[in-house]
Amino acid sequence: MSRLPFDPEKMKAAEAAARAEPGPKASDGAPSTSRPLSVSQLATEIDLALKDNLPAKVLVRGEISGFKNQNHWYFSLKDEAAVISCVMFASSARKQTFTPKDGDDVLATGRVEFWQRGGRTQLYIEKLEPIGAGALEAKFRALCEALRALEYFDPARKKALPLFPRRIAIVTSRNAAALQDVLDTARRRCPGIELSLVDVRVQGEAAAPQVARAIAWLSNNASKLSIDAILVTRGGGSIEDLWAFNERVVADAIFNCTIPVVAAIGHETDTTVAELVADERCATPTQAAMRLIPDRMALLEQLDHLGARLHGRVDRTLVGERRHIRTLRSRLTQGGAHYLSRQSVRLERLAARLAKHRPDAIYARRRVRLDRASDRLASAIGARLAATPHESLFDMLTDSLARSLERAHARISALDRELEVVSPMAVLARGYSMTLRADGSALRRAGDATPGDTLTTRLSAGTVTSRVESAGDGPAAPRQAAPALPKREQLQSARKGALRRRSRKADDPTQMDLF
Repeated sequence: MSRLPFDPEKMKAAEAAARAEPGPKASDGAPSTSRPLSVSQLATEIDLALKDNLPAKVLVRGEISGFKNQNHWYFSLKDEAAVISCVMFASSARKQTFTPKDGDDVLATGRVEFWQRGGRTQLYIEKLEPIGAGALEAKFRALCEALRALEYFDPARKKALPLFPRRIAIVTSRNAAALQDVLDTARRRCPGIELSLVDVRVQGEAAAPQVARAIAWLSNNASKLSIDAILVTRGGGSIEDLWAFNERVVADAIFNCTIPVVAAIGHETDTTVAELVADERCATPTQAAMRLIPDRMALLEQLDHLGARLHGRVDRTLVGERRHIRTLRSRLTQGGAHYLSRQSVRLERLAARLAKHRPDAIYARRRVRLDRASDRLASAIGARLAATPHESLFDMLTDSLARSLERAHARISALDRELEVVSPMAVLARGYSMTLRADGSALRRAGDATPGDTLTTRLSAGTVTSRVESAGDGPAAPRQAAPALPKREQLQSARKGALRRRSRKADDPTQMDLF
């Protein structure tokens, strides 16, 4: 059955009603027989007696029993000889930093009242404080919650341990058994790593400040002392013995340390704040030493393995590079030959195109075309002359043919002149010569020569070497005119050919008149 909460207003009303009613007075401790008390009156008298004889707030120590959390907390406090019912309302329970459990030794602060409806005396508790290990456990949980909110336990901020530390600082007591375990492990695994002891108290009120100062000093002087890691350790003990490593000052020192910190406090079942904040937590001092100090034999085996892997990798790389070089050499040889072949074909094509566009080739092609045109024209003229008896038409055709031949001869002459212009040997062949100085430059004017100079004159066939005795500029030689065209001979030949074709056509009755 749920208990009703205490209502002070109802209690005050009941007290006032009880005082207003006349009741029997007890005398000499004997019960009054004149008028009996009602249950309510007796309950009120009990409540008044409690309030009159007890302070408003009482402090009680006892053991929690029958704890129930039903929004309000209901439980009993007991010792070896007595039990008292207790209630803690939800408003007060929410302010507590811990949740009690059966068997906890606590200090309860509250007021004693008689619950008339239930007929029993209860302690209405406003504050609970654990005693001994329970108090320390509550304090531990509260500190953990605070540090977790500040990200002291965040794995992202933890520093990596060195693979091969030069020197390790050990923060512990000189007389601690854990120190000997660490030293034995270090000698067995890798004697070459230096160990430095920082002697501190590991138990008692002075332990936490000493441990914190040692960690801070090592952090500030790590570079100067060549310290790569810190090992904080001690042997097992009760929670009170290990409490120095649950203090906030030690947690702050480890959190702010600039080098990795490994913590091994107590036995494997013990957990301290220092271990939770440290960069790595180990169950025992020996395990912590093994985590920080590499095994020499394992390192040698690892080096041998890495050396073998490196050797194999180098061999494979060399084989691959040699194969790649051979491939490149083959591609270069084949590619060069292919490139030369392509360029040779391209050169032949360019040479063929160049030959087609040479002036003499152009002249020859046009000469052939002209001859063919002349033949066709002569045939046409002959056919026309054969078809008409008029002498005037023959004269017209003869004149037309002469003009056509004259124009064709003019074009041929122009081509000849163009060819002669671009051919120095043609100029020399016409009787000209070219005089060169000793340095190979051409002598263009007589005045440019100096007496005593040696000159070379190139002719169409051979050269003549001469020495200058005197030189001077004279009048320019007149340019030779082109020879006249043989018009009369061409006209007569054309006329004779036309007459012959005309006579042949007259003899052939199937030949049609072109005109």
